Formats: sequence, structure tokens, C-alpha cells
Amino acid sequence: MFAEKIRELRLSRNLSEAALDEIFDLMRGTVANWEHGFSYPDDELIDDIAAYFKVPRSELTGDKKTNQIQ
Repeated sequence: MFAEKIRELRLSRNLSEAALDEIFDLMRGTVANWEHGFSYPDDELIDDIAAYFKVPRSELTGDKKTNQIQ
């Protein structure tokens, strides 16, 4: 769920994986690893990503319990 959604959101803003790495001060390749399902961000970073893209956390995680924009 997260891998597909982060890719969709990134592309909707015409951002490269490297650009998103820079925006969140991540090591190069981190976003690529998320999009390929090799790794997953921690809870705090998910909140930051949701805020950046102005989407509810649940849209990123698939958690139906959390529908508020963080």
C-alpha cells in the first residue's frame, strides 16, 4: 500500500526519488527502497510525509482508523 501511494504522490508533484530524498533529508535511495517495498519509514516520518502531501496518514498506511490530516 505505502509503496504504491508514495510513488503516486511523488509523481503527482513531478518529483524524482532523489528530490524527495532531499526534501526529507534522507540518504540517497531511501525513497526508491520504499517504492520497491524494501524498507518503510518510521511513524514520525510518515506523519511528515502526510503533512507535506496534505493527505491523511491513513491514505499512506491504509489504516482505516486514522482519517485525519496530520
